[in-house]
Amino acid sequence: MLVFQVNSIPLKDVIISLAKSFQVEAQHFCGEYYLTLPEHLGWGEIRGINFENGLALLIYKVTFKEDVRLEFTLNEVHPVKFLNSVQGLLHHEFANKGKAHVIEEYKSAIVASEQKNGHIIEFRQGVKHEVVSVEIDRETFCKREYCEMKDWNSALRSVLTDTQGLKQFFHIANSGVYFKTILADVEKYKKQNIVRKFNLQSITIQMFMHQLVQFHDDSLQSDKSTVLRVQELRRVEELGEYITKNLADNHSIKSLSLSCGLNPAKLQDGFRYLFSQSVNEFIINARLERAKELLQDKEYSVRDVVAAIGLDSGSYFSKIYKEKYGITPKKYKSIYS
Repeated sequence: MLVFQVNSIPLKDVIISLAKSFQVEAQHFCGEYYLTLPEHLGWGEIRGINFENGLALLIYKVTFKEDVRLEFTLNEVHPVKFLNSVQGLLHHEFANKGKAHVIEEYKSAIVASEQKNGHIIEFRQGVKHEVVSVEIDRETFCKREYCEMKDWNSALRSVLTDTQGLKQFFHIANSGVYFKTILADVEKYKKQNIVRKFNLQSITIQMFMHQLVQFHDDSLQSDKSTVLRVQELRRVEELGEYITKNLADNHSIKSLSLSCGLNPAKLQDGFRYLFSQSVNEFIINARLERAKELLQDKEYSVRDVVAAIGLDSGSYFSKIYKEKYGITPKKYKSIYS
């Protein structure tokens, strides 16, 4: 395993320190610092940018040829890190503990070291890693956000206001879908420098804001949770497939919610995220698409089609079918008679 020590804060100095260790030149433009991995180490780049409010964004998009261990060991209080694994499995440990935490793909960890002990992260050989770290300089952040922080009732308040690093903190959870949506824009505006800076600042603030909300959501019972997680999308996808294959069934929100283990609010959010429709809109459209197919079959009458897609009223079916396709089921059926 290759071991590199990083003895620098803030992020621009982290990038410069890493570049020196990797034997490459650090590049920068308007406050954004980056390096490209040398061929003997692997492929990819590491980029970082600091903002005046104490927040910073550090992005690793790398594939190493050997296992790599980065030791952040500067003798100062380290920033709080919101580590997000977009791709690949990441290992993290506190420098004074020696116990590794595994941050799997689509998981987010909030980490704060105690005293002046740092962090260690490890990247496995041959694995394509994408890690996004929102980093918070506690002293700067608390000065800028003092008014808002003083009445904030959250366990994270004590973490973010711990400017002396008195206590260690670690929390890990499945990432919300906001994570994928926000980070989809991280590569935008590379040729529009001022737009890119504000885009990165916006992404950093949105990530930070959503992770504060997600942290609170992690403490709620499943029926009260509102943050849809990336891992839960598979359940929504499977439910969509089940509905499509069982259109004749009576699909209520309550029964669907129970069958997939998501509360109604998350269920609706999942359908809007994946299908851009509410649950009921998805069911209606799936039934109408199937009805259109069946109407082309000479063995099915219009009445048979109504029953096959789980509806009771022929007049209601005729109404919604015409609204969608601009023709009544009877007239459409006559084309194939």
